[in-house]
Amino acid sequence: MRNLFLALSIILLASCSNGMNKPILETMTVEELQANIKNDTTFTEFYTTVQKFREWILASDLNQATYGDITYKRLKKFFEKSSDTTFVNKRVKVYQEEYAKLYPDYSQKIDSIVNYWREYQNKYELDSFVKIEFDKLWKEYYSYSGDVQTVNVGFKVTPLKGTIDQLVFRYNIKSKISDSGYIGFMDGKSCLASSPISKAKTLYWEADYSDEKYLKHMSNAEVKRDYNFNIEIVEIRVKGENIKEKIDAIPFSVSMAMKYDSNDGLIKEFINKDYKSMYEYTEPKLKEDIRKIDEEVFAMMEAYDKRNS
Repeated sequence: MRNLFLALSIILLASCSNGMNKPILETMTVEELQANIKNDTTFTEFYTTVQKFREWILASDLNQATYGDITYKRLKKFFEKSSDTTFVNKRVKVYQEEYAKLYPDYSQKIDSIVNYWREYQNKYELDSFVKIEFDKLWKEYYSYSGDVQTVNVGFKVTPLKGTIDQLVFRYNIKSKISDSGYIGFMDGKSCLASSPISKAKTLYWEADYSDEKYLKHMSNAEVKRDYNFNIEIVEIRVKGENIKEKIDAIPFSVSMAMKYDSNDGLIKEFINKDYKSMYEYTEPKLKEDIRKIDEEVFAMMEAYDKRNS
């Protein structure tokens, strides 16, 4: 009778395990899969992931020796714990409190640096040196037929801070009903003015063929009514200096702070070279906490990710 009870206990224990105590190198039976899927709707996705791990492990004798004892139960427990938002948020909150004590408030120093460079940027902003706007078309005609030979687009160029030695800008022409205001990399004509411009004047550049096809049939008033001229100033030379080089001298970390309010790089460059961002501080600590859930499973996943990245 005792042996019968022992046999029944073993059978019951095996049936309750549903294959979860098997090493992941062993496939589950159809019955085990059905039981697990019935009890856990996420198990199908989990098992698909296990199959990828299994293929990778079986491809190497060393991997089999290193990770061959990891069971379905251990791997699933690791997945559930490491993705548990309560666990993660609790740990992150601790790190954030540590972080707040580690670094002082740099906001005043950040504002001082950003304000300095913003004034510098405004001083050398290309748009502040010149105003460019479409003025009129100048059409050249064939003498023998009277047809339009060439269409030249005239832009009124107005210096705003004294004589401009040289000027480069790009433009495109877009219908007002569909204009995005954007000049694509391949969607703009480049224009160079190589002679000094000391006062407002209209300068002409030959239109692209794609624009000329419709411009040659339009009056100045019709062009202004139906089309926008998007203009991008590329470079200005004033008093022997290329102004864009002045703008390019703004440190990248400062540009990021001014554009996106991202201050980490600025702090490292100007205030504290040993500074760590919140992510840089918390990520390795959280990684270590996750490692402690199951160091062997963690090592397997790191090795798998490294091999497949």
